[in-house]
Amino acid sequence: MSLQLPARRLRDGRPVLAIPVGTGRNEIFLAKLRGLRASPGFRVGADGVSERRLEGFYQDEGRLYLYGPWEPGVCLEEVLQQGEALPYLRRLARALAALGDRRPEELSTDAVRFLEDGSVELLSPQVMRQLRAIQPEEHRLRTFEALNHPDSRGPSYCLAAMLYRLVAGEYPFAAAGIEETRRRARGLRLAPLSLSRPRVREEVSAAVMDGLGRGRGSPPTLERWAALLELWEAEGLFRELPEREARTLAARAGREQEQAARAYRRRAFWRRHWRTTLIVAAIVAAAGILSATVLGNLLRPRSTRGLSPRVVVESFYRSANTLDHERMQDCVTGRAGRQLINQVIHVYVMSRVQQGYEGRSLVSSAEEWDRAGRPQLHPPEGVFGITDLSVQELEDQAGPAFQVSYRLWTPDPEQGTVPREARERVYLRREGGAWVIHRIEG
Repeated sequence: MSLQLPARRLRDGRPVLAIPVGTGRNEIFLAKLRGLRASPGFRVGADGVSERRLEGFYQDEGRLYLYGPWEPGVCLEEVLQQGEALPYLRRLARALAALGDRRPEELSTDAVRFLEDGSVELLSPQVMRQLRAIQPEEHRLRTFEALNHPDSRGPSYCLAAMLYRLVAGEYPFAAAGIEETRRRARGLRLAPLSLSRPRVREEVSAAVMDGLGRGRGSPPTLERWAALLELWEAEGLFRELPEREARTLAARAGREQEQAARAYRRRAFWRRHWRTTLIVAAIVAAAGILSATVLGNLLRPRSTRGLSPRVVVESFYRSANTLDHERMQDCVTGRAGRQLINQVIHVYVMSRVQQGYEGRSLVSSAEEWDRAGRPQLHPPEGVFGITDLSVQELEDQAGPAFQVSYRLWTPDPEQGTVPREARERVYLRREGGAWVIHRIEG
């Protein structure tokens, strides 16, 4: 399709920057745009940063446009299509750095213009975000979705994606639809550019992979991007490489990309069918686990024998973090704690099924995750277990009793990890020479 990019048009004989809105007149949508019209864009040049605002709407030949002041220049999307984009990306990196806290966290190739006087114009992010709601999917894919991470990784990611496009001829996670593009950005492994495009300089490949979150280092800062792009303008993006070595590296990249594609297809299968798979696996595995646990409890003494009531309570809850359902069963009698034990068994089974599909479990211990500072999780990754555990002894009870509070984290492949606050009263008695929990209220 032909992209409808902002362009110079005449309004009442005066040149204006016209941004296509569409052919229809949805009054609710137009009212939202009118409310955002005062939201500023920016012009970044040698004289500093100034705000740029759109002036209003007008209609021409049946089409509706937003318009604002015109200055000669070229749109970022046009620059990328032409291929000679390094000087422009350097200017963009410097402009974004100069904006500081005002810079947008997302970029759109139809919202950035390079003016002839050397300035960079960024159209209002709020207005462009609203316009994306009515743009055709192919336009959104090309100008926005392909170069932004769905979880908003910032402009460093966008610069890496655009540089990848310059070198490889396409965006790193491009797909036919928006949802698949987002899924690939979150989960598809990517062969380094220095393998898939063997003549690309190693330092170019490393910076791009770091910017995309697929490398070993941190994403380059905007200032670092500007310096690197200036260097590559002078030295070029490519290196001399013997033909035989280039073919060897390209073949290796093909194998790695095929392995990555197979792993991604397994994850896609898991994402689509995880509920059915888990139900079947849980029924089979849980039945075996429960049978083995009951039989084991009949044939061996409790592992908690000799522990104080407080330690038994703490052991019951903390064992959820290691999915040690047998230890939890040793801490209770009858139906006490059955709901939490069943959850642990369910996650234990889910973890084993995921290992079969993924080669690793996507569920981590909540205790370890908490100790690591609760780093960001990217679905379908999740954590399970208990944090913020507090055990306080209750006075004036017939037997040992405790007030317990904690936060239970449970994974969901669609919603991510969800926390639940809990407060419970736990009562113990002696049974078979050991303290056991016989009742939990809460």
